[in-house]
Formats: sequence, structure tokens, C-alpha cells
Amino acid sequence: MKFTTTRKGEIALYLLSIVPFFLAAEAKIYDGMTGLALGIYVALIFCRCDYFLISPMFFAGSALADSSLRGLVCCAVPILFFGVAKLVHFLAARPMGMLAANLYAMIGQLPSFLFLSGDFPLRLAIASVAANQLLCYCATVIGYALIVRGVKNRLSTDEVVGGAVVLVALSVGLYRLDVFGFPPFFALLGWIVLASLRSFSTPAGLLIAFCMGTGGAVAALDFAVCGAAVAMYVTACAFRKLPCFFSFASVMVADFLVGALTEAYPYTLLHVAALAIGGLCYVLLPKKARAHLAVYTPEDRAASAKRILAHGRSEVFARLTGVAGVFFEMGKSFSVGGDRPETRLPASEQVAQDVMLRVCARCPSRENCQRALGGDTSALFTAAASAALASGGAVPQDMPPFVMSRCDRVDALVNECNSAAARCRRRAETSRKLDLARRVIAEQMYGVGNIVSAIADDVNEGITMNADEDELIEKLGYRNIVCTEAVTYARDGGLHASLTVRRSDLDKTLLDKTVDEVFGHKMQRDGDPRPVGGDRVSVSFRSKPRYGAIYGEASARKFGSDGNGDSRTVRRLNGDKLFVAVCDGMGSGSRAAEQSASTLAMVEHFYGAGFGGEATLNMINRMLMLKESDDFAALDLCVFDLNTALAHFVKLGGVQSFVKRADVVDVIEPSALPIGIVEEARPYTVSRMLSPTDCVVLVTDGVADALGADGIKLILSRTETLSPQEVCDKLLSLATEHGAKDDSTVVAVRLFAA
Repeated sequence: MKFTTTRKGEIALYLLSIVPFFLAAEAKIYDGMTGLALGIYVALIFCRCDYFLISPMFFAGSALADSSLRGLVCCAVPILFFGVAKLVHFLAARPMGMLAANLYAMIGQLPSFLFLSGDFPLRLAIASVAANQLLCYCATVIGYALIVRGVKNRLSTDEVVGGAVVLVALSVGLYRLDVFGFPPFFALLGWIVLASLRSFSTPAGLLIAFCMGTGGAVAALDFAVCGAAVAMYVTACAFRKLPCFFSFASVMVADFLVGALTEAYPYTLLHVAALAIGGLCYVLLPKKARAHLAVYTPEDRAASAKRILAHGRSEVFARLTGVAGVFFEMGKSFSVGGDRPETRLPASEQVAQDVMLRVCARCPSRENCQRALGGDTSALFTAAASAALASGGAVPQDMPPFVMSRCDRVDALVNECNSAAARCRRRAETSRKLDLARRVIAEQMYGVGNIVSAIADDVNEGITMNADEDELIEKLGYRNIVCTEAVTYARDGGLHASLTVRRSDLDKTLLDKTVDEVFGHKMQRDGDPRPVGGDRVSVSFRSKPRYGAIYGEASARKFGSDGNGDSRTVRRLNGDKLFVAVCDGMGSGSRAAEQSASTLAMVEHFYGAGFGGEATLNMINRMLMLKESDDFAALDLCVFDLNTALAHFVKLGGVQSFVKRADVVDVIEPSALPIGIVEEARPYTVSRMLSPTDCVVLVTDGVADALGADGIKLILSRTETLSPQEVCDKLLSLATEHGAKDDSTVVAVRLFAA
């Protein structure tokens, strides 16, 4: 039979499993007692190893340790029992859980218990069963983490403890092994101490040395063996930054001081040779091989993340600050200020100059007029120019007597005076629009600069790192959600988390539930997951706001109109804010609908980009003023803070808004012109603190004119429903019944405790 490469690798691993089975079977304090191989076998069965391949390896390893009839029976019975259990679970289509596996292991120890209770005191028989059960549980815990989940570096507390217990048990068996006087335990100890020094963190390496030493101490019934192992690792740590040979020498010296001088264990030539061989096997490894082992060295990733984050924030802050400065300078260059000297003549004098240049310059009698007046003739036409500018047209009677008595081109002068006045008015209007456009651009530049500056401050604002990462990774691991990286921090009064998980774990409800449990309150996903390589994705969470919001909306167009001139929007903004607005275009129909939709889209985009408040509306108002058409719209908006339950109203020509509370209806009165009428429109703003049952209602003039403010207030006060949609439907229905003569729109929003 020909196996593939993968299959050959699996077969090799199954063959190698004889070694831990043999060592675990040798793990016993008294000869004649049962070893601990059963725990390793059950763990591998639980971790989805092939029953038909792992069972012969378990039997072979156990038989090598104890080939007596009793030993063979004690390892054959669990194999047969687990075969039946696997078949039952397969037929029932139910996986074998950890509790079931441990229960089957206990039942499988019945022959061993009966044999032991006949040769040893009952307490030793019970202790043997308990030791096997303890190792069985610990092996299933660490086996699930390493084999099923594939976690190499990040282990939970119980997984670390499970791995430590398994290492102690295997070390007991290894210490009892004697190959013609050669102690393989110390050969492996020498290699493990040096490898742990380079491949694991100091606490992890110390734990490994301690566990191996503890196994030797249990087998030798002398805890000095554990002290020797710990001493070897501690002395080797002192030379960690030096070449590997110095650490090796320190291990040999520590062994000499503990073994030869204190006689804690037999210090023989074979013992020294075993320790030296193990240490040299690591020292003589090629640098590339040692570097490959060091790949698994866990770093202080939290500290590294903090350093990278702090450096990146400083760079981004400096760059954003520079960009903000550029926009501020651009805004200053576009500003139209009073510090620039005015060089133009008054309008009447400009018109008079034009008349003189266009009519008098071509007149053959101009020199006579200039001699008679003693200078320029333009002063003769100032009065007529003023009349042309003021009344829209000059007449011959506006000319002075000097002109009427001596000039035969009075009609040409009057016509040119009117034409020059029209040109002057057009120039003034163009100049006004140009100045307005410059101010709009300047305000946009200042606005963008302010936003970039605010972003820079936000980037530079300190964040507080939390210590919940390990707990979060551990709890997710319990639920078979592999999280390889976790960063949690507090910022802006809320908690945030960024996790790197398997793509297959994204849709598990336990992911969100576990994050909520660790943080102690509701969290919500923040944005879409981002791929980070392979099957891993990064998913972010942030504190869920204290309040949620539900809304309703209803609208109807004017009878006979081809479209609804009202527009409305409800949008979630960054920072846990809800943006709600209605806009009533001038008139009704498709023209008004296009106008209101365009105005509302601008407002919505500005707010979404971070522009907000009076500056934004002033900017939009001036942009509308630049249009040739007389477009204006009534704007009514409200921004809800879902963390504080504060509602901020902004009104530009809108009708009354309403806040329906439990026992009263609060009316927000309008006091501002619609947007797009005058250049310096000043919005009316006011804030109200809401309760979870309060309902905010925004309406357009179609509803307000039909029902009246007092009527709407009365209807809301008598309405008992908490459904915003029912409130909207009721108001629109009543407005229609009362003969609404304009487009009608109602939007209602109610907060609730999340």
C-alpha cells in the first residue's frame, strides 16, 4: 500500500507515540503498580486521533514497560472498551465529549484496580486510579489545545497546568529509565534547559525545568533533583546574551555544585556524560536550526504594540498638524478681509468716467468743453449716473444745464449713461458673488483644517491599555474560538478591543457573548472585519452606547403635485450619534424635491465628514446663494447623542418641533430664516435632555399648517403609544383629513435603554 507524503508523516507520528506511552507506563513510584499511559491514550482518542492506529501504539508502549500477563490485560481492556464506546458514539451520531472520555477511562481501569487491590493496600490502589484520572483530564486539556486548536504559544491557565502535569508524569518515567547505567533523563534535561532558554520566555522556561525536575524528584523520592534542574536553568539565564557555550558551561557547573558537593543524587561519570551529551546536542546545532526554534519565542507583544502605536501616533499627529496648517493658510489666502485697501472709484464716478470715455472722447468739441470747465468733463455726468444707478434709468433732464445748452449729443450721453450703469451693476454683482465664493472657499478651507486638526488631537489623545487580553483569549479558547492576538484599551470614555481570529469563528454568537462577559457590559462590532493573512481576520469591538433608537417616518405629497418636495434622512454618525433631518423645498413637485434632496444631501455629507453646527450651515447657505435661481429650503435637524441622551436641535426656517414626554409636550419654536435666502443666515440651536420613553417629532409645514402647533401638541399629549411609526401615521392621517395644502412629512424618534 502506497501512502502519500502527508499520510507517511502521520504514520511516523503515530509510531513515535510509542515513546510517550512507554514513558507514561514507566511513571510509577512502586514497582508492580500501574503506570499512567492510559491518560495519554484517552487524551489522544479524545483529540480525534485514529483509533485503529493509536491503539496498537498504546499496547506496544505499555507492553514494553510491563510485558506480564497482568500488564497486558490492563492495557488491552481499555482498548476494547474504547472501541465499543467509539462504535456506540458513531452509531448515535454524537461526539465523545471530555466528560464521557474521562468516565470511560475510569471504567477501563477496573481490571487494574482489582489487580492492585489484591497486591497493595487499598489506598494505593485508589491513589493509582486517581493519578490516572488526573493525568487523563490534564492530557485531554493540553492535547485539545495543541492538537485540535493548534495553539502553540498562547495557552490558558488550565492548559498550562495540564501541560505541566503531563510533563511531570513523563519525567517520572524518564527518570526511572536506566540504559546500562546511562541516565537519559539528564541528557534530555541538558538539552531542554538550553533550548528553553532560547525558545521560550523566562517564566515558561523556568516552569519547564521545574516540571522536569519535579518528575525526577518524584521518581527518586528526593526533591533535590528538582532543585538541581531549577539551578541549572537559573544559572544558564545569567549568560543568556552571551554565546550558547557559556550557558552550557554554567549548566555543567551548576550540576557539579548541586550533585557533587551536596550529594543530592549520584554524581557519576555516566551522569556527567549524559548531561554533557544533551547540552552539546543543542550547542552544536547549526545557527539556522537554533534560529528556527527561536521563532516560537513569545515576545511581550503588548509592550511592542504600545511602542509601535505610540511611534505611529506621533508621526501621524505631526503629519496631520502640518496638513491642517496648510488648509488654514489656504483659508487665509481666500479670505476677503477689510485689511485690503479699496482702490475702486464710487459707482457713480465709474459710470461718469465710462460716459466720458465712450462719448466725449469721440466728440470734436471736447477740447472746447474741457477749456470751459478747466479740466475733465466726467464730473458733468455724475448726477445722471447716480440717477441711472438709483432708478434704473437716466433721462435728459438729469443732465446739467451746461450740457443741455451746449451739447448736441444729449441722447447719446443718456443712453451711454444707462448702459454704463447696467454694466456697473453687473460688475458689482459679479464682484459680490466672487467675494461670496471666496468666503465659501475660505470657510471650507478653515473647516477642513479644523477637522484635520481635530483628528490630529484625537490621534494624539492618550489611550489606556487594559489587562484583559489574556482572559479574553483564554475564555475564547474554552469555546473553540482561536484568538491569536487581542488588544484592549479604553478611550473616549469607552472600551475597545481588536481581535485576530479565524475566519470561520466570525459568525459564532459565542464570540460576541464572550467579549461582553470579559468587559462586563455590552459591546458591539465596529466596522467590517479586515483580513490579516491566511485564514485570519481582525475584528474590532467598541462599547455599545447606553441608548438605542427606533424611528418612524411618514410622508404625502401635495394633491395634484408630481412629486414630494420634502426630503428626510435618519443616519448613524461616528461617535455614537444619530442624525435626523427633514428639509422642505420651496413650493412643491419635482423641482422642490430635487432642491430639498440636494440641500439635505449636502448637510448630511458635511455632518458625516465631521463638519457640524453653525459653520456648516453658513457654508451651505452661501453656496446656495451663489446659484442663479432663487433656491431656498426650510431645514430642521436633530442630532442625538446615544451615550448621554442629549438631543441637539438646529433649525433654519423649519416649523415647530416637538418632544413628547410622559406628562407634557415640549415645543421647540423656530426663529430663523430658511437656508439660501440671505447671506448671513443664523441657525437657531437648542438642546434638550431626553428620557428613554421621550419621543422627538419633526414635521414640515404641510402638517404644521393643517393641524397647527397647538393641535399637534394636543394630539401628542393624548397619544399613548410608544411606537414612533404609529405617531407618524396618526399625525399624517389627521393632517390629510384636515386638508393639508402642501407636501407633508413626519419623522419621530424614541430612545430606549440599550
